[in-house]
Amino acid sequence: MKKLMMSVLALSLISCSKTETKTEEKSGGLSDVISTAKNYNNLSKSADDVSKNIETLKQLTPLTNEELKQVLPETLMGMKRVELSVGDAAIMNLVSAEAKYKDENNKRIELQIMDGAGETGSAMVSILMMGLNVEKEKITETGFEKSAEINGMKAIVSEDKNGENIDSKIQMIAKKRYLLTLTGNGVSYEQLKSALGEINMSQLK
Repeated sequence: MKKLMMSVLALSLISCSKTETKTEEKSGGLSDVISTAKNYNNLSKSADDVSKNIETLKQLTPLTNEELKQVLPETLMGMKRVELSVGDAAIMNLVSAEAKYKDENNKRIELQIMDGAGETGSAMVSILMMGLNVEKEKITETGFEKSAEINGMKAIVSEDKNGENIDSKIQMIAKKRYLLTLTGNGVSYEQLKSALGEINMSQLK
């Protein structure tokens, strides 16, 4: 539950950020002006979309715990599911589920899903959608964090490699309703991206 809320907070902060590339320091050039204007335009349009999406999601009934469990596969990228939990966010009137996967080489993947239907979920997910419309890129010596589009859905993706260790993450809104977070340890971003294809998205209404 704590990790889920941290994911929500991280995505919320995106709505306040500008496009950033650490490999080159920019100082008020034309590209900065164009990039900033583009982000403001995106946010303005997103605000309208957020309002509409909130009203739509408010009217929907959240999935049951059993329905959410059907979305979480027993294996992911050949890794066995070693933990499954649902309903941890019920105290906040949120419906969520989490599954953890592990293989014999100690590679791990964690999959979290939060349903945006209902009073609380609708506001949270819709605002996060607005943040995803802000183009973002950060490149470091060990990895990156950037905006991306995966299967027609906007996402924030990241990868960090330190020696033999590599971590990756994908955060996205599926079907304008579900906050989907995939975290990989010992797994590259490209591998994590391919794992998305093994998730039973058809179970998400």
